[in-house]
Amino acid sequence: MTGLEKIISQIEYESNDRCKSIISQAEENAKGIIEKAEEQAKNIIGNAEANAAKKAEDIKQSAVSSAELGKSKVILKAKLETIDDMLGKALASIKSLDDKEYFEVIKTLIINNAKEGEGVLRLSDSDVNRLPKDFISSVNSELGKGKSVILGDSTNTDGGFVLVYGDIDINCSFDAIAASKRDELRDALNALLFS
Repeated sequence: MTGLEKIISQIEYESNDRCKSIISQAEENAKGIIEKAEEQAKNIIGNAEANAAKKAEDIKQSAVSSAELGKSKVILKAKLETIDDMLGKALASIKSLDDKEYFEVIKTLIINNAKEGEGVLRLSDSDVNRLPKDFISSVNSELGKGKSVILGDSTNTDGGFVLVYGDIDINCSFDAIAASKRDELRDALNALLFS
């Protein structure tokens, strides 16, 4: 199991515990709302005639539906917050990897996103300062024929890079990747955590 897989596994474990707590609290709140609605409905039924009894039942059903809807909204909000929190933690974990692991992630992204021709690799100042000595030559040796990269001016990213081919910029900053894949990641994490 790689360091990244361990980090993701730990995040999943913490998120599951947090979700269970939030869901349990939401269910308890919904139960209290339902109990209160049932009590109100019993009072109306006891004090009214046949028409009032019918109306009380309608009110009870509406209150139960409203409580269930409220519970669903609270649970959904908790799930989305948990997923966003997990994405934030995952990005922070990637950004804080040691130099060797961090630049392995960068290298994989470059290889997966490189186009034909010579691309200009633009890293942040902090990444340029910790760039392994033979990194560019190592990347170029793994790129397919007709592909290469050179190190260009730094860019304003917080992890990741921008790969430039003439007028085309391929933004592979970690924040841009997460933003572009947010819905896909939410669906995948939702399926993993809440199935």
